[in-house]
Amino acid sequence: MKRLFYIVIGLLLAACYEDKGNYDYQEVNALTISLKDLYPVHLTDTVFTLDPDLSQSLLKDEDNLEFMWLHSTLNESMWGHKEYDTVSMERTLRFRWDTEADDFKYEHYFRLIVHDKTTGLSYRRNTKIKFVKPYDGAWMVLHSKDGQTELGAIEYVGGEMLVQEDAYYAETGEKLAGKPLALMRYLTYYPEYGSGIYQNTFTVFTDDPDEAGIYCQWKRFQKMDSLRNMVYNQITDFGFQNITLADGSGRSGALLISGKNLYQTPAGGHIYKPTSELIGMTRITLATKAGTGSLLYDEAGHRFAFYEPNKPSSSWGKPAFNSSHNKKKIKAVIEHDENVKDVDPNNLPVDQKVLWVGSGYLLGGIDGYYEDVYAYGLAKNEEQCFIYEFYPYGIIYGMDPNFTGYYSINIPSGLDENSCFASSALYNGIIFYSSGNTIYRLDFKKKGGQALAIYSHPGGKAVKMKFARQCKKDDKSTYDEYEFDTFYSLGIAFEMEDGTGEFVVLNLAPTGNIGSDSEHYSAKQVHTGFGKITDFVFI
Repeated sequence: MKRLFYIVIGLLLAACYEDKGNYDYQEVNALTISLKDLYPVHLTDTVFTLDPDLSQSLLKDEDNLEFMWLHSTLNESMWGHKEYDTVSMERTLRFRWDTEADDFKYEHYFRLIVHDKTTGLSYRRNTKIKFVKPYDGAWMVLHSKDGQTELGAIEYVGGEMLVQEDAYYAETGEKLAGKPLALMRYLTYYPEYGSGIYQNTFTVFTDDPDEAGIYCQWKRFQKMDSLRNMVYNQITDFGFQNITLADGSGRSGALLISGKNLYQTPAGGHIYKPTSELIGMTRITLATKAGTGSLLYDEAGHRFAFYEPNKPSSSWGKPAFNSSHNKKKIKAVIEHDENVKDVDPNNLPVDQKVLWVGSGYLLGGIDGYYEDVYAYGLAKNEEQCFIYEFYPYGIIYGMDPNFTGYYSINIPSGLDENSCFASSALYNGIIFYSSGNTIYRLDFKKKGGQALAIYSHPGGKAVKMKFARQCKKDDKSTYDEYEFDTFYSLGIAFEMEDGTGEFVVLNLAPTGNIGSDSEHYSAKQVHTGFGKITDFVFI
């Protein structure tokens, strides 16, 4: 027992003993690798170059480092897959691909392994590149800056908003020469204008008829056809320099207004001037696509009218110009027993000034039938504001009422001749309008109307508004990279006091107020750096 006691005491004394030895601790070199989790790459590029940021705690040069890049098309777990391979032993990764290859993949996984020869330690970092279709789910902004026309772009890629003042110049190395007029998203049927499921082109209008035309955004803005070639050769008075409206919606054709004349294109690439059944002189100053039909305002006759373009004759190949593609005529609002009786849309009260027409609510939301979209007209006099509601299906097929609603409301706060307007297929009884720098939601079906301010810009005034998608489910409402429903996505151009422009995107809630942020993007976005904005479009 005593023996055990002595042993315990000895251990305790040893523990209390001050170690006065002289030890030399050596710091170990530590390596830090900086790579993003995801790198988005345009499909038009052919080489991806990645130069990682490296730092060492003790050394400045990298002679002690060895590099190895692994690649897989399956997932980031490289080992155990036959599809992975060592693709480089260099510090900088240069990866090439062929988008035309049968086995082409849109997502590629990489692992960088860095070996420190001085310590024997290895460090690894994973990353991924994702191929994206250029400008797919992007806002295009046509503007002028320092006397030069520019085509700006706002892309949403990899959780980042990529803003370019002049995307056209960045892709082509050239500048647009003409004066900016308008932009139009139009889903053509003609594969010769670019491959893909129709969402492949958009139209740029400048006052140069050879420059204006159809462009393929994911082919580095290759011009597929010029406006001069698109106009039917029997039209001798087309105002190439006077286009004030361009509105297209896929398979139901597009509308143009130039020189207060209406023109139509049934399937992209061909522009015709329709004839009219209206009595007396006509001067179309406002128009909108609404499903398969169109609502027009005739200033000369002070009346609303309808137009239904011809359907394309073929989905494959571009047919020759043919007068049969232009058989439909501009029509008056057809009388129907169930039409509203309070006012005659074919002969509007002389004191009402029509300020806007636009597509409206789609029955069943974006899951409804294409033809079931409504159209709105807005007018005012000195005392009241008036909303006209039309159902184009009724005039196209003749069995249903076509003039379905008439609302007389108090003049909403700030609404006047300088206001701009917008509506969307998902809002029933709601129109959005501007007053100076403020955007309002107008519930016109509430008694007397109810206007509520939803956004005020710190400077300038709103000069144009439109939704990314406004009238139907023409292809899709959401984009993986965009992260918002386009039918709730409202674009607004503001003109600043110094002549520059700012582009604002408000992603709204079903109530019409500003909605919630997405995973990566704010619901309220303000994009600067543009000149005076003429038009914009979501493509």
